[in-house]
Amino acid sequence: MLDQDSITFGKYKGLKLSAVLRDRSYCGWLLEQEWFQTNYEYLYNRVQEYDPKTYFLNPGAGDQTDFIDSYTYFNLTPIDQLEIELNTVDMACYDYYLEMLNRIRRQVYERMENEEDNLYDIKAPTRWLQLFESRHGIPRGEFKEFLNAYELPNIPYVIERIKKEGGIEYKGAQSFKIAKARSEAQEKWWEAVLKNKYGEDLGTQFKYKECVFDFVNIPTKTIFECKLGVKDFDENQHHKYHVALEEFRIIYLIACDAVIDIEKERVYTSNPEKHGAYMTRIPGMKAANYLEHIIAEFELVPVQDLSTLFGLTHQKDE
Repeated sequence: MLDQDSITFGKYKGLKLSAVLRDRSYCGWLLEQEWFQTNYEYLYNRVQEYDPKTYFLNPGAGDQTDFIDSYTYFNLTPIDQLEIELNTVDMACYDYYLEMLNRIRRQVYERMENEEDNLYDIKAPTRWLQLFESRHGIPRGEFKEFLNAYELPNIPYVIERIKKEGGIEYKGAQSFKIAKARSEAQEKWWEAVLKNKYGEDLGTQFKYKECVFDFVNIPTKTIFECKLGVKDFDENQHHKYHVALEEFRIIYLIACDAVIDIEKERVYTSNPEKHGAYMTRIPGMKAANYLEHIIAEFELVPVQDLSTLFGLTHQKDE
């Protein structure tokens, strides 16, 4: 039903304002558009005034003089005192986020009790995203999307801030930033390719049944999922996507030089030397993932221009 919160344009056409507000980069872009301010004044004002972090921050936390007692993200609002209604996935994400922050905080207190030279020389947690996935059965991408939606810092940034208090440079956060930038650049590259082929039929960051798909083309019943490398394949996510859209096939877009079509058992690539060498190494890998195991026997198909693989006639039964 059409109401003031209805979105009638752009990537969220047909959805409500709440969906737009979760996409913080898109909100920032909208606020820079003159047509949005002129033609959609009500929506413009709601986007401009929305500050998601305020639901989680404790206003009195900064009154303390001690860093640990005053650090904003060690003093977030308890989950049972939130004044915003979270869905089931967001609730699980926030609960785990609080748990991780408490673990980090305990590290500092333990170093204090042990009279360590530098209280803030703490260890960054390891395999914490894998633990989240195994415990809740929720893909790690959902956790990252939750943090982005509410502008909460990811764990590497929290570690970086704490170590900075102790005069320590944390390179892990820089690595995280680099990886994130590479991932975003890759998604932008593929979005341009697919938009050029499918136009308005392409859904980006498409949300359905508590899944967030990179790209979806409904007419061809195809999910497109970006991965910087085959090693980044997420088996739990793969199976969850199949359950959510069981009639859809999944095409994996690897870096900016390969397309994996599981149905056709083919790896299309503009860099056959690189991916051919990788595929030949898979049988000798000690911990190959599900995708690596199955593509080891796939046909490698050199393609000079990967964009030619897609189009309005790219049907499921081709």
